[in-house]
Amino acid sequence: MISEIESIPSIDFSKLKNCINTNGKEIISKEIKKACKEYGFFYILNHNIEQSLIERLIELSKKYFSLPLEIKMKMNIKIGENETNLGYFSLGQHYSTGLDHKEGIYLDLENNINPLKDKQLYPTKEEEILYGIVGFKDTCETFMKCLKQFSIQLMGLIALSLNLPEDYFNQLYLNNPHFNLGLLKYMSFNKEKEKEKEKEKEKEKKENKNKFGAGPHCDWGLFTLVYQDDVGGLQVKSKTSGNWINVKPIKGSFVFNIGDMLEIITNGYYNSMLHQVIYNTSGRDRYSFPFFFNPQTDKPIMPIDNLEKTIIDNNFKKNIKLLNFKGTYNDYHIIQMNKLFNK
Repeated sequence: MISEIESIPSIDFSKLKNCINTNGKEIISKEIKKACKEYGFFYILNHNIEQSLIERLIELSKKYFSLPLEIKMKMNIKIGENETNLGYFSLGQHYSTGLDHKEGIYLDLENNINPLKDKQLYPTKEEEILYGIVGFKDTCETFMKCLKQFSIQLMGLIALSLNLPEDYFNQLYLNNPHFNLGLLKYMSFNKEKEKEKEKEKEKEKKENKNKFGAGPHCDWGLFTLVYQDDVGGLQVKSKTSGNWINVKPIKGSFVFNIGDMLEIITNGYYNSMLHQVIYNTSGRDRYSFPFFFNPQTDKPIMPIDNLEKTIIDNNFKKNIKLLNFKGTYNDYHIIQMNKLFNK
C-alpha cells in the first residue's frame, strides 16, 4: 500500500555555511539522528556538489545508454571472473528480489581498478570521440571524487549524531573507503501498447504489480547518495506503517539512505530500510545516479556496544539475521554480489 500522507524529511546543509561551524554541525547531526531513527532516508538540500557537474553527468549518461548494445557489452560485468561488480549490465542481468527492469553501469576511479583482474571499464579518449561522449570518464570520476569527500564529511556528522567524536570512523573504516557510482536507466515500457486491448486491462494491472524497476532491497554499504531525475518512482518502506512512501524528486537534492554496514556498526540503532523503484510506464526513461559509500574492504566490522537497538517489525526488514554478520565489508560484498546478477 502507498502512503499518501508520509514523506521523508529534508535536511538543509546550508546550515554548515550559515552558522558558526560547530553550531551548524550540531544542528545537522541532531536532524540526521531524527531522520535516521524515524525513516533511514532523508533529502539533502543545499549540498556543495555543483549542479553544472550533475547536469553534465546526466547528459553524458543519456548519450552512453543510447549507444548500440554491442558497444556497451564490451564493458559487461563478469561475475566470477573478479571480485567486483564493476561494468555494464543489460536488461535481464540484474536481480533484487526478482528481475529488475533497468540497465546500468557501475564505475570506480580508474586508478582503483586492477588492470590484471578487471577489464576495461571506460571508453578510451579515442572511443569517447567516436561515440560522441567526450568527457565521459572525467565527468564520472570528478563526480565520484566530490561525493567521496562529501561522504567523509557525512560520516563525521553521523558520528556526532551518535554522540561520538567527529573522527570516530576515520581510522576504523575510512583510510581507504570503498565506493562506486551507478549510472542507471529505467526504460519506460509503453503503457498504451500494454493496454491497447481493453479486455486485458485488469490482467495487465496485476502483472505490472509484480514488475519492478528495482525490486524491494536494502543497500549493502554504509550509505547511498542518490541523485534522481524528475520522472520519479523511488519508494521506501515506512518503519511505522509498513506502507510505501513515495520519494518524490526534488531538483538539486540528493537522497540519503542507510546501508546494511551502518546498521551492523550501530548494532541496530540505525536501520537500513527496504526500498524499491516502480515499473516505469511513465512514457519517459528514468535516470538515477546512486553513489555507494562503503567501509574499507579489509577492515573487520566492529559494532558499537553501547547503542540500544531500534525495534521495528520484522516484516518491514530484509534480513532479520543481519546483526549476526561477522567479517569485513569485502566478505559481505561478495555474498551479496552473487545474489544480484544473473551470470
